[in-house]
This record gives sequence, structure tokens and C-alpha cells, in this order.
Amino acid sequence: MSGIFTVKDKKEGKVGIGKVPKKLEPILDKISEQYLKEVPDKDASTYHTWYDHMTPEIKSAVEQIQKDTFWNELCDNTENCIMISASEMDELYYSNPKNNLNKINLYGAAGNYDIHRDCIYDFNGIKFYRVIIGLTNGNDNIVTHFNNLNVSRKMNKGDYIAFDFDKSSHQVIKESEKRTPRILLKIHFIVCEKCKYSRDYVERIKGMYLKYEFVTRYIMQVGTDPSTFYQFFFGIMCMFFMSEYAKYIVFLLIGISLLLQYKTKFIYKNITKISLRSLLFLISSYVIVVFFYWSRYKLTGIR
Repeated sequence: MSGIFTVKDKKEGKVGIGKVPKKLEPILDKISEQYLKEVPDKDASTYHTWYDHMTPEIKSAVEQIQKDTFWNELCDNTENCIMISASEMDELYYSNPKNNLNKINLYGAAGNYDIHRDCIYDFNGIKFYRVIIGLTNGNDNIVTHFNNLNVSRKMNKGDYIAFDFDKSSHQVIKESEKRTPRILLKIHFIVCEKCKYSRDYVERIKGMYLKYEFVTRYIMQVGTDPSTFYQFFFGIMCMFFMSEYAKYIVFLLIGISLLLQYKTKFIYKNITKISLRSLLFLISSYVIVVFFYWSRYKLTGIR
């Protein structure tokens, strides 16, 4: 398949896997060399730097990547295409996953290692793409896998993956128990093919993606490697909602809360009272769970 995309699927969207143009590799080397010096703890699971917080030298190099004409291929050769960079979401990402991922609590990082989609929107005629670019070599272990398309990539220098932010389900898989540090660059574009809308409208839709990303980014960042009660609150939230058993646990707790209210008649005028009590029971149960994990960490150092 020609162009940037290698797979096109109605349900999963468009996914592209390949190599960036050779002319960009020296820029990637420069970014990687500079950024590695800025990572404070090379043993940490993750370290993020968002575009607005990059040093001027690194930001200048990243801009060269963002503005390269290669990304125009995200329009997929369609006419009247509007493509806008969402640089506010762009980031440099140091990743060094811990061993025994299936035996430890991942908290804020849980979303990366379970099958997931990055966003929830579905705007007619408008697509949002995340592009991940490898900046370092030596990765023979960490796989980015698109489970419903059965395509994968071990990201090394110059590799890129472009995928539909809303549709493409994927996960990160660690094949063996060894630490494998990587540096990745994530850039983002909103694309309106054969566009029937104004550029201002597409910009407004972009704003909705930015708001969604800033909220989820904050929750995941705060909840990764938690140490305070506040951090555990968000970290367990990430881990819980990625669990396949989450909905069953919620239904069970709602059932228990209703049983505890057996003396309250289930009639229309009591619906608000019953609902508020059930909500309070759910929140209280969650806070108790968070308190358990936080206090265990404080007493034993176990996350």
C-alpha cells in the first residue's frame, strides 16, 4: 500500500508503520542525545516532557520534525484536505518498563499495557492521528501491537507508527524480563479529508481533543509510581478502569448498596435519595481501597 498508511480498516481506522525520511535521522539523533541528559532518573518507568516545556534547542529540533512535508501524506491524497498540527499534545517520552509487569500494580501506566484506544470521539469526516517516532536503537523487546489488525513494531530509531487516535486499539507488550529503555517522540495532527467544514470548525474540534488529552494526561502522570494518597487515588483509578472486571465490581457494589437500603421503598419519589446513597457508597468503597494501598505503601514500601 502506497503512502504513509499500511493498513486501512473501517472499524480500526488507518494505521501506518514505516521509516521516516533519512533526512530526519540526524535531527532525531540530536533530540535523543539532548533529551537523555535531561532525564533525571534513568531507572524510572516513564518520564515525559511536553512540547511547551521543552528546552529551546530541543523544541527547535522537534519543530523540524513536526513541519516536515512527509506528514502531508496523512491526507491520503484526498482533495480539499485540512491538516492542522496539534503540537500542544506533542511530547518526548522516556520509557523503561519494569520487569514482571504481570505481577506488579501498574497504576497510571496500566493503560499502556492493556488493550485500549487512546480517545473516545468519532467526528464525521474528521480524523485525529497520533504519530510515534523512535529516537533510540537497541529495542528488541518492547512491541507496540495493534491487536485487531495483527500488526506490530519494535520501535527503534527512525521507525514511525501513525494511527487513528479514536479507533485503533493497541497495547504495549514486553516480551522478556529485561529493562529496555527507549526514547519516543509523539506528534499529533487533526485531518479533515474532502473537508466540508471551515478551518475554524476543525480548530474547535481540535480543542476538544486537547481538553480530553490534558485531563487524561494529568490523571495518568499523577497516578504513575504513586507515593501520596492523592497519587494513589488517581493511579488506582487508571488501573481499575483498565480491568476487564471493572464493570462487574461496580454492579456488585451497586447491588450491595441497594440491599443495604432495603428499608427504603423503591418508589419514584425516593429515586434521588437511593441514587445519592448508592453513589456515596461507591465513593466510600473506593476511598477505602485507596487508603489500603496507600497505607500499605507507607508501612511496607510495597506498591
